[in-house]
Amino acid sequence: MNLEYIDPFILASKDMLAQVANEKTDIGTLFLRDSSFIGDNVIIIIGIAGGLKGQVIFNLCSEAACNIASRMMCGMPVTHLDEIAKSAIGELANMISGNAATIFASKQMELDITPPTVMIGNNIEISTTKSNSICVPLVMESGNCFEINVSLSES
Repeated sequence: MNLEYIDPFILASKDMLAQVANEKTDIGTLFLRDSSFIGDNVIIIIGIAGGLKGQVIFNLCSEAACNIASRMMCGMPVTHLDEIAKSAIGELANMISGNAATIFASKQMELDITPPTVMIGNNIEISTTKSNSICVPLVMESGNCFEINVSLSES
């Protein structure tokens, strides 16, 4: 996978987390992840089609998801991921992916994104489409990670 496919998702993630959740992040060490892996408690999947095809999978723990959802909802306490909180987290992934698609469009590559699929659970096994993914951990001020797993190839 071309590493240039990752930058728009990093830029969009850092920007959206700062804008809608007032969350500053640092980029952790990128690593290659097997096509099948066990995720944290909260997984959001966005399908990608067009000039590229594949998936972007956002992975974070429940504590981080509750904190982000709370900030997105103007500080309303979020102690568990109810439907409203799940919707907020899904919308964050949608905004990130939409902004990344806009960055790709500025480079003459058109992408379509699917609506987000939000999964909550323990030890969720994820399989990406046919290939490994590159994982970019964004380390939040709390120490929790917001992981971006990018598995894309040219159409």
